Amino acid sequence: MIPEIDFRRYAEFGKEIERRFSTAIAETSGIGSTVDLELPNPARIDHVVIQEEIASGERVRGYRVEGRTGREWETLCDGISIGHKRIQSVPLREVTAVRLICNESVAEPRIRNLALYHCG
Repeated sequence: MIPEIDFRRYAEFGKEIERRFSTAIAETSGIGSTVDLELPNPARIDHVVIQEEIASGERVRGYRVEGRTGREWETLCDGISIGHKRIQSVPLREVTAVRLICNESVAEPRIRNLALYHCG
């Protein structure tokens, strides 16, 4: 039994998550230590969602996400694990491509989803 006031707040929270993450700017998947996502047009992003294919176990132990801003690649974020889903906020940037670099893993990384968002 959840008090009505708490239930309403949970519902508001769920709607906000749906508003922010219901439509990705772009997404891809891939196998290997690097997964690239080229954008057809420059886009502003502030969140990256990464998901591993965990049926074979969680493999990634360290990663870095880079964004191409103009002609240069810039590190947007890094982390130590991905697992089922990692939602990572990044500094607001306009990018033309994003790449995930798995720099430490226990087996070949299997990325189920690499998605970009501008949540505002």
